[in-house]
Amino acid sequence: MRADTPLRLMAQHHATGPIPLAAAHAASGPHLLVGVIAASQDAFAQGDVGTLAAQAEQLEAAREAQKTVIGNTGILLNMLKSVGL
Repeated sequence: MRADTPLRLMAQHHATGPIPLAAAHAASGPHLLVGVIAASQDAFAQGDVGTLAAQAEQLEAAREAQKTVIGNTGILLNMLKSVGL
């Protein structure tokens, strides 16, 4: 989250371009996964099936963040290719 928040604040300014936004998405996926791990460990230890099942939404959000990272990286690579780099 320490990396995610400043990157998202930077990305709000159009002049910064797409790289800070791509980096913010890259930081948010692992952050979500760490939260799932923490919640799951406690829930597993207590046999709390409801909490374990509730983590599915967070896992989906983490997966979407990672998909966005891959898409944004592709866009950035295509931008470089378009200028001959």
